[in-house]
Amino acid sequence: MEEARSERGLRDIVLDTRVHMCIDCSKCTGSCPIGISGEVYSPRSVVQHALLDGRGPEPHDIWRCLTCGTCKVRCPSDVDYPAFIRDLRKTALEKHLLPQHTHGGVMREMTRIMSRFPGGQDRTRWIPDWVEVLGPADDGKTAEDVYFVGCAPYFDVIFEDFNLDMLGTHRAALELLKEAGITCAVLADEVCCGHDALWSGDHDLFSNLARLNVRALERVGARRVFVSCPEGFHTLSTRYGEFPGGRDLEIVSTVAFLAGELPSREPAAAPGAERGMPGEDAEAKETVTIHDPCRMGRFSEIYDEPRTLISRLKGVELREMELSRDSSPCCGSNLWINCDHLSKKLQLNLSGEARKSGARVLLTSCDKCRIHLACSEMVLGEVKPGIETKNILAFIHERR
Repeated sequence: MEEARSERGLRDIVLDTRVHMCIDCSKCTGSCPIGISGEVYSPRSVVQHALLDGRGPEPHDIWRCLTCGTCKVRCPSDVDYPAFIRDLRKTALEKHLLPQHTHGGVMREMTRIMSRFPGGQDRTRWIPDWVEVLGPADDGKTAEDVYFVGCAPYFDVIFEDFNLDMLGTHRAALELLKEAGITCAVLADEVCCGHDALWSGDHDLFSNLARLNVRALERVGARRVFVSCPEGFHTLSTRYGEFPGGRDLEIVSTVAFLAGELPSREPAAAPGAERGMPGEDAEAKETVTIHDPCRMGRFSEIYDEPRTLISRLKGVELREMELSRDSSPCCGSNLWINCDHLSKKLQLNLSGEARKSGARVLLTSCDKCRIHLACSEMVLGEVKPGIETKNILAFIHERR
């Protein structure tokens, strides 16, 4: 399959992603967050350049795109511009036209190490005792339901100063699934899902990671795989079927599943609250707003389910931002590449919109978004957030 992919030229990419159907309406340009933020960037112009001279876009145009999908949902001709850019990046890498990797390239190297030494690191120490952890040495042990963790164990170390407790997201997810009657196992030799490698054009690295995960899931006889990370869910649900053993897997969004299966329950008292205290305001509500991540919203069309979960929380009021659902703003960076002043501007705009809603807490299902928002509000080595951010699963678990 990869051999066939490597032979694809610009013409094949153009046809597969329908960019030849561009009608020059400029709706993509008018909604592109990069262009809106002040840089001269137009998906329409990039497409026209490729169609007219056949040489393909310039490297800057290939790597500048956020692949947020805003242009795709606006396009009247169903042009898949993010996929167009994704596939062109493979060609760019083959020509050694590389992006600027942020954080010293540690994320890219981390995934490369995982692809070569799966299971070689202690990444499951945080998992609750009641969760079964299965590795290659556990011969004969099976699990039909598996929970896919993703890269959170590494992010909590790399971004320790941000104090975001991304592993707390997955503890909460496992506990909430248990409440819903699902007891999942976790794989000790799980590796990165390959999202960033795929969207950065490194198809070989993506394929290596995907095959390792599919083989590990096959080994334990997995039938359902629960994924909380939006990028992980989109990657497993849309791409793992390309690999032997991946076609029979049912990939389930944890958030979407819980919206339909989590039983009702009286909420826990707020931290420090004492019921029945004189003067207690029984009508006081905790105000939250919600951010729809690109891969959860525009790419996977999961909008109602997180709002359903929030609506079931007693004493919590959801205040929507002016831009939400398929208009939700991108957090400014999703592949640990080309993070610059424009990325920070987009991040600060997002947190500013959240504050304008009047909410106290910004909820999202993407912890990578939380990292980017925290990074944008770091002053002299200390994160000073304008609004508190929490993963929706951790927030719900705290209040049950």
